[in-house]
Amino acid sequence: MLKLYITKKEFNMLKNDAKFLTAIRLLRMNSAIITVLSFINRVIKEDSTTKRDERDRYEEILYYGAVLYESIKTLGKMNDKIRGLKEYKQHIDDINYLTSELKNKNSFIYTILGTIRDKLVFHFDEESIQESLSELDIADEELIILEGDSEKSVDVNYPVVAEVYLNYLIKKIPRCSSDKEKLKYILIEMNTISSKIGKIVGDIAGELLKNAGVHLKEDD
Repeated sequence: MLKLYITKKEFNMLKNDAKFLTAIRLLRMNSAIITVLSFINRVIKEDSTTKRDERDRYEEILYYGAVLYESIKTLGKMNDKIRGLKEYKQHIDDINYLTSELKNKNSFIYTILGTIRDKLVFHFDEESIQESLSELDIADEELIILEGDSEKSVDVNYPVVAEVYLNYLIKKIPRCSSDKEKLKYILIEMNTISSKIGKIVGDIAGELLKNAGVHLKEDD
């Protein structure tokens, strides 16, 4: 098992160091992305059809998008703190691309990830719900509000929420013919962005930690 560590004495010297703080922020960013992605891989790959898993599938996609958008936004704000690093220069093209897309109103990052972050996850926006409700066409004769595999709240799913929120999101993607294809497109784009961010953040954090004097230990 691989382990990176610093001694207690070193920690007391580094805990007020700006570069060490930046490294911790970057690691937190990466940890959030990896955690959400692992949840998504679990609920997508598993054959379970419980109401809880149905809820988790769409919720994790939304949280994935929100974490990615916030990571790109935070990375842009950290430019001055990491600009002089070797790994920053190595990844400058991807960094510039990702952060510039925050302002490109036609980009996936702006239209999809920004919408997820600002209207569907970090804020429960009233206007987006109203807009989706007014345009939502229900295919079946009934719309299920709540269903569950047990009376426990953790096992409850709210199909109406998925209908309304995903309808608001996927209508922003005209290039795909079906809702299923649109969701697939969203996940593919998210994974591409996630790979870029993971590489950027991991390499830059690694350089910062190396400069801080962290120790490497391999246990059997």
